[in-house]
Amino acid sequence: MKSTQARSTTVATFIAATSVGVAFLLAPSTAVAGDLTVEIQGVAAEKGNVMIALYKKEDKWMGKSTAGTMVAAKKGAVAVAFKDLPEGEYAISLFVDENSNGKLDSNAIGIPIEPYAFSNDASGNFGPPTFEQAKFVVGKDSKSIVINIK
Repeated sequence: MKSTQARSTTVATFIAATSVGVAFLLAPSTAVAGDLTVEIQGVAAEKGNVMIALYKKEDKWMGKSTAGTMVAAKKGAVAVAFKDLPEGEYAISLFVDENSNGKLDSNAIGIPIEPYAFSNDASGNFGPPTFEQAKFVVGKDSKSIVINIK
């Protein structure tokens, strides 16, 4: 049987640890988050999926993305949302995976044969646009952008 003093020490330690945990949960967060809604216009047909990749400035542009999502293609427009994004600069690349094979198909010389687009409706010369051309800022408030597939 534990002594009264040992039990008191255990209870005191538990109360102190719980208090620190609660204080941590109640403390204001320094990371500010905002929501992003992306409307993609110009989807030609209800065939396949729209594949969307979201890149932070720190990411390797057109490499591994911060977030990605897929939505069924619907003729006209589709919308997606990214929730609780930390403030910062972001860019989006997307394509319509018409044959649902999970990749952007291209011809023999590497030119995409499936529809694609970038945030800011940016376009590059002989390749994708730069991050700087496609970037936008997400703050603590909700933001909406429109991307047009060409």
